[in-house]
Amino acid sequence: MCNVREGVEEGVGNWFEENICRVVGDGRDTLFWYDKWVGDIPLRIQFPRLFELAVEKECRVEIMGRRGWEVDGGAWVWRRRLFEWEEESVRECSFLLHNIVLQDDVHDIWRWQLDPVHGYSVRESYRYITNNGDMIDRTMVDDVWHKSIPSKVSFLVWRLLRNRVPTKDNLLHHGILHSTDTACVGGCGTTETANHLFLHYNISSELWYQVWKWIHIFSVHAGELRHHFIQFTKMAGMPRTTHYYFKIIWFSTVWVIWKERNNRIFQQTVTTPFHLLEKVKLNSFLWPKAKQASFVYSYHDWWNNPFLCMGLRL
Repeated sequence: MCNVREGVEEGVGNWFEENICRVVGDGRDTLFWYDKWVGDIPLRIQFPRLFELAVEKECRVEIMGRRGWEVDGGAWVWRRRLFEWEEESVRECSFLLHNIVLQDDVHDIWRWQLDPVHGYSVRESYRYITNNGDMIDRTMVDDVWHKSIPSKVSFLVWRLLRNRVPTKDNLLHHGILHSTDTACVGGCGTTETANHLFLHYNISSELWYQVWKWIHIFSVHAGELRHHFIQFTKMAGMPRTTHYYFKIIWFSTVWVIWKERNNRIFQQTVTTPFHLLEKVKLNSFLWPKAKQASFVYSYHDWWNNPFLCMGLRL
């Protein structure tokens, strides 16, 4: 049983650990460095040098957040003075955490990534192991195509979830760009990967925050695109009837980010996150509106209270 749990000789790697993550509420039961709670790997692996220099290695998320994890916050206590390149790692880690809001009345929970709505089941675990992970890919193929979403948008998402979008790191891999030309369009100095561009880039990160705020849901979002897609489109605790709306909003946000990236590169135009949010709202209203006459709400209704349009009340 232990061998199966660890994925020994199964050809699917450490399948159990890879498919669970910590969903943080108040942060009292989650270890800041050891648990996988932001992104797809623990912070001690993502920032090994900072972990090595940290005085308190078993500190809880709630304590770190209360002390302040901004660059000059009290959460960072080091064994010695940091070098300049180590301070850059602190800034990167702080930027990763700056949109996270802890909720005092919500407990931390474990989430089963293969089915975030219903949770863990032996049946789904068996299917995952015996199909060597192909089940997730097939599910995503089914999820990205929908009659209410323009095919060009679905095609972008289909490529994005397989890391086939022509981001600068992919263009470098195919020999189209030089290694000196892979910096993010936002000027942060980070290599433009799909995860960085659509989730961690300062404009996209701020846009996602505004989208969460618009739909009146606050959560620690996943740091990897596939997990983020599942988390957002199959919102745990929400009725299945709402998944359709959340999927449209997610597709619209991704589309707006990609268009803004291309406009900045090829048109030298810059749009603020506020106006990008307006585009997300407009797209997510017009796409189903053009396809289904049963959508009787107005743009004003959708702009102000999307939950009411979903048949829910806050």
